[in-house]
Amino acid sequence: MESTQPTGKLLLGFRTIAQEKLQHVFYSIPSEKDLIIEPALIKPLEHVCGASWLRKKGIDKIFKFDPKNPPPKRKQFVYFITSSLLTFKSVLDQISGYQSQTSSLMEPDIRTKQYHVLVFPFVLASFEQLLEEEGLHGIVELHNFQWDFLLLDDSILSLELPNVFADVFVRHDTTLLASIAQSVRIFNLVMGKPHLIFSLGENAEKILQMVQRIESNKRVGSGTVGKAGEQHQPQPQPQSKEPAFATMLIVDRDRDYPACLLTSVVYSGLLVEIQKLNSGFLVVDGESNKIKTGKLAVLREDCDGTWRHKESPQTDSGGGQEVSSLRMSGAQDAIYLEHKYRHFSEVISMLSAQAKTLGLEGKAYSREMKLNEMKDYVTNKLPKVAAAKRELFKHLRLCETIVEEIGANFEKHQMIEESILTNTNRKQIMNYIMELLSSDAHRYNTLRLMCLYHVTIGLVPEDMAKLMTGYLNAFGYGNLTVFHNLYQAKLFPDTTNLSKTKLLSQISIPTLKTPFQLEANKLKQLPTDATTVEATASSNAGQGRENMLIGTGEGTAARTTGKACPSYVFNGNYIPLITQLTSMIFSASSFDNLNTRLGHLERLKVSGRALSSVVEPRPIKELAASSHKTTLNQLLPFREKTMFVFVVGGITYAEIAACHLLERTIGAKIVLSSDRIIAGHDLIESVVQ
Repeated sequence: MESTQPTGKLLLGFRTIAQEKLQHVFYSIPSEKDLIIEPALIKPLEHVCGASWLRKKGIDKIFKFDPKNPPPKRKQFVYFITSSLLTFKSVLDQISGYQSQTSSLMEPDIRTKQYHVLVFPFVLASFEQLLEEEGLHGIVELHNFQWDFLLLDDSILSLELPNVFADVFVRHDTTLLASIAQSVRIFNLVMGKPHLIFSLGENAEKILQMVQRIESNKRVGSGTVGKAGEQHQPQPQPQSKEPAFATMLIVDRDRDYPACLLTSVVYSGLLVEIQKLNSGFLVVDGESNKIKTGKLAVLREDCDGTWRHKESPQTDSGGGQEVSSLRMSGAQDAIYLEHKYRHFSEVISMLSAQAKTLGLEGKAYSREMKLNEMKDYVTNKLPKVAAAKRELFKHLRLCETIVEEIGANFEKHQMIEESILTNTNRKQIMNYIMELLSSDAHRYNTLRLMCLYHVTIGLVPEDMAKLMTGYLNAFGYGNLTVFHNLYQAKLFPDTTNLSKTKLLSQISIPTLKTPFQLEANKLKQLPTDATTVEATASSNAGQGRENMLIGTGEGTAARTTGKACPSYVFNGNYIPLITQLTSMIFSASSFDNLNTRLGHLERLKVSGRALSSVVEPRPIKELAASSHKTTLNQLLPFREKTMFVFVVGGITYAEIAACHLLERTIGAKIVLSSDRIIAGHDLIESVVQ
């Protein structure tokens, strides 16, 4: 593990690069200026720089952007916003208001523009057009800014790009892939290009093709100056430096929907299921959470007994009451570090024990103390105990919310999810979903279960119509377009072209194995499947099955495999795809052996430093029969088990926990990244919204 520390230092280099980019923009704007920042960007920016750093770069005051309440105009303004046309229009409206207050006889000085708009991750072409239409072209200057990878926790990076899943997988707008490609290129410059790069999915392949084009263009035009934010980026060097990561794996979210739709049992995964996460900061709010705000309005329990409008999540979160946050980082929170990948039932009992210990510690120091001992206790130890109690209270409060919102129904829900994965008890599954729609309907989580059913088993038209009708009866027929959006993301069947003839042709006798199961069995992802029990028995030897409680009520036992198997993150039911691919790549003794294991995956393609002469990523089977076979066989097995994993469309804490368990088991170094960290709730919400 000697390479862990140098890799950690290199990961911190992304912060320095982001600061250099931001500094260059600020230095290009003369004299002092005020910064107006979009609220959604505040938390991510904290990972790049602090308020003191901004002041050193010429920023005087910092305001939160509010379209209705503009700050007083004192000097130059720098707006920092996301690449949303609606947000940009609000900014221009505000600037027009400032302009109308000044003398119309004064000609604007183009050399010293008073308004600058910094756009993350890049300026859209429509921004320039809107600027012209609003008559502000000579007054406002636009700048690009992208911070690349933010280090949220040990071995966890995020681009914090908004709306990637909705844009790429639902709308099929691949504009944001260019931003991801730029960041992957920066990764290659900082870390060194890996020997082998595996891509699984159409979008993952497009990203690598973009990276290759960017790198080739930079080599041809080295020394040229790009747009703002790129002037100080180093040019690609000859491939002499040994890469920090031997391999890279880029996977599309739609290649493994179950890992996002299933309910995780690890503590960090359940935290994101109940509260909103923004750049590693989790909201701690006892009044509102994802479960409450997503429920049908008439099913919510309000303290004042009033009915709220069904779209109240926005008003709840935007209230004046301030809520605290929890930093989901082991370096910042020792309690989180200890428990983040534990089964939730263990966390409850351990936190209770810690609470008792802190209580006893507070009493122990107050008895029979001398004056100097009491002074030392009050000065040094009491503040630490008080701080520890505050942090522990946050965790206990969150645990209480998990038990209240999820615990009562958890065991039954886990059994249904297992039945869906193993294609058993279809009638029971349908009855359970219909029961939820009639008695405990949730705008996103009910859809999530339907999507899991379709992705793993496949919905026949009769069941599809029944589920759609139940959902629309609960939430209104204005949600009819939701199912089309889900279809676009391959999460639901096509609802637009079902004639009687087609309907009859789709009704068939249920097969023993669905296409999902056949594929998952080849990769040994289903420990609960009868055909794979023997295959996974060796990895679970001696571990046995444990009874885990998800709350304090009796009889809420959840069956799980031993913790030697990464499937424990889903109660022993499923191993995430990225974990299994990583395991198979690292355990392959040769490229021929890798071809035997993964050659059937036609979408899994390979490129990288070892294949510099290959223009396009190519399938494993094709490379195994090519002239590159000898070179590739020499690389495997990897001497350094180091891998960088990127998921396009969001990664979950269950996947992160499973990969980090594998990391400890085989002695590897696995760094995980995505455009953002999500839960299944967030995935479905992005489709619905």
